[in-house]
Amino acid sequence: MAAKKLIAKAIIVAPATPKFQYAAKFICKSSVPGTSLEDRAFLPGNYQTLINIHNPWTKPVKFRVKIAWPIEISKYLPFELRPDGVLTLSCQQIDQFGLHLIHGFEGFMVIESAASLDVAAVYMAGEKAVSSIDVEDIRERKLR
Repeated sequence: MAAKKLIAKAIIVAPATPKFQYAAKFICKSSVPGTSLEDRAFLPGNYQTLINIHNPWTKPVKFRVKIAWPIEISKYLPFELRPDGVLTLSCQQIDQFGLHLIHGFEGFMVIESAASLDVAAVYMAGEKAVSSIDVEDIRERKLR
């Protein structure tokens, strides 16, 4: 099961009935002028995102994660976090979602959970080193 590669601290479980959803902008790409990696929507450089998920409760919380972009939507990967557990998802795990990416990714990471979670996105950009970083709390949406 490919999802086991993500993070050893997260337990793989059957998907829970989601009550909450979080949609974070997720960017993993480089824009290199004069090459096939050139993307005129981005300044030249490298762009990466980390998504941090924290379970603030005293019981385990089940959740599932997918990535979506205009061309394709991935399958969900199911997880469970222990009490006060943390999971970090980064560009290095994006291939485990089963999409056919050639020149990086720019879309959304969608998290659905049975209980409220703390979700934050860390956005980094630079050429040879990080020159810009931003941390944002991701808004929670209640599902009906």
